[in-house]
Amino acid sequence: MNLENVRMGLSGLSVNTDSALVDPDWDAFAEEHDRRYGLAISQLKSQVRGRSYDNEVMKLRVGRGGFYAQSRRFPAAFYGDTVAPDVQCASPDEVDLLAWEAVATYRAGDARSLTCVYADDDPPDVFFGYRTAPRRRYELGLLRAARPLHLRVVVEGESAMEALGAASGVLIVQRVSEDAFVVVRATGSRQPFVAFPDPMR
Repeated sequence: MNLENVRMGLSGLSVNTDSALVDPDWDAFAEEHDRRYGLAISQLKSQVRGRSYDNEVMKLRVGRGGFYAQSRRFPAAFYGDTVAPDVQCASPDEVDLLAWEAVATYRAGDARSLTCVYADDDPPDVFFGYRTAPRRRYELGLLRAARPLHLRVVVEGESAMEALGAASGVLIVQRVSEDAFVVVRATGSRQPFVAFPDPMR
């Protein structure tokens, strides 16, 4: 398993399944995913006690013990951390600016991944982009000018992203009602990293 997927240290636990979603062997995906991430996800969820900001496409929990976001349609898409985040409400106009900056940060190569969910259609209207190397990306779906129901950008840049206020961390935007949004910011990255080894590799 990649070191960036499950990070554990004295300061807490971080779980990010993004890299597992990049061109997987779908026949073995469910079994492999649960074996690699199941225990860490359960542990992180047990530590996050707080408020629910769920919508039709994504579960979002935020508390003093951390936060996590998990897709309703595809629960293998999970991001969570036990760091206490900053949480604020945002207007639709503010969300448009945040989405623009998130996309610009990703396109500039200063983000590890970008997830935008626009509608709960069948198939869902979603964009997922993941940086596999400094100049290589894996992308699924299309970026749109539409306001997202859910957006998450994992920032790893050389200079601070203005909307995040740091050069590394995560920014989540979630619609909670027709014109109400919540913004979750968590800065920094986990050290040291400890991987749960994959005995099959």
